[in-house]
Amino acid sequence: MNQVRPNKLLTLLDRARDALLFDNLKEFSAERNTIIQRAGEPCEFVIFPVAGMISSLVVMKDGEAIETASIGYDNAAGYNTVLSGRNTNNQLIVQLPLQSVRIAGAHFRNAYERSPTVRHMVHMGNQMLLEQTQQSAACHALHEAEPRLARWLLQCHDYAGQDTLDLTQDFVSEMIGVRRTTVSLLATTLQAEGLIKYRRGHVTIVNREGLERRCCECYGVVFKNRTFHHPVIRPLAVPPQ
Repeated sequence: MNQVRPNKLLTLLDRARDALLFDNLKEFSAERNTIIQRAGEPCEFVIFPVAGMISSLVVMKDGEAIETASIGYDNAAGYNTVLSGRNTNNQLIVQLPLQSVRIAGAHFRNAYERSPTVRHMVHMGNQMLLEQTQQSAACHALHEAEPRLARWLLQCHDYAGQDTLDLTQDFVSEMIGVRRTTVSLLATTLQAEGLIKYRRGHVTIVNREGLERRCCECYGVVFKNRTFHHPVIRPLAVPPQ
């Protein structure tokens, strides 16, 4: 089972002061490959993961897809679409079995409109998501498949909080934008070097330090942003009259 951790965006808030949000959160879980939001359709919920991982995919007309961002305990899914009222061109799919809390769109909009701390939370989440998306675009354009695969496995390892990951070669090939045969060759190489163990549908991280040496710089950049600690946001003091 994936490790459960506090959602970092929610830790920015004060439960009593932001009761409009916290009182409307409901537990939600989903298995791997569950589509949470389809491209071109409205988003009904904002989801705050506490375990597992959601992938944001751009899906082409021919059905090919590539991951543009991953969302775990460090962020949330759906808030931009809920707030804008627009139908996104991205698809959200559960990558690692998900445990989360979620809030209906109408309740989230109400909390956002009434609370400056909720609005600041959204800005923080957006900034981290933008940084990750930009780094991912640079990574796909500039780096070879092997360091991209190492980066992606480390990222999954972080979100799962356990060494064995349920991942198929077909799914990994979509996430990093290479052919399945390329993933198979790279996985075989990493396994021969004692960095991972791979059997059908399962990848076990054996030597994380070795995998970190094989990944590109993009992992470290995104990891630093994800693990940076933000204190609980306090309301501004009201000056004396």
